[in-house]
Amino acid sequence: MSGALAVALGGVSCVKAQYERHIVLQPADTSELEHLVPGETDLAHCLEVLGAPNFVWERRGDAIAIAYGAYRHQGWQLGASVNVGRGMSASFDYGELEALTRGYVLLFDANWRLEGVNEGLLRDLSAEFERTPPQSVE
Repeated sequence: MSGALAVALGGVSCVKAQYERHIVLQPADTSELEHLVPGETDLAHCLEVLGAPNFVWERRGDAIAIAYGAYRHQGWQLGASVNVGRGMSASFDYGELEALTRGYVLLFDANWRLEGVNEGLLRDLSAEFERTPPQSVE
């Protein structure tokens, strides 16, 4: 196996390796989440104990959803490129990266009373709230 790898790398024009680390948004203190009661807790109380949310979305009617989360990205990235012909090259990137935007989405009804709390990747939890851009009328 190592012989095949050496032969494959023998034709490589460029090899790069880099370590990246990004931290965007600080995670909210979620210890207060267990004290929030659906149907009883209102938006004002949630904002008081959790602070300003990272994201806010409209829902049906006057209902809203707010989210708290943090993005962490770190790991090694390896890349290689090979000349495959005159004026042509091919490249390959492999990343062992952990990129997670984990958090909480709090759902509120039209009276801004808490309906529930969902935990997970914000990308998945917010999919139903994302709006598609309006289509051109032309």
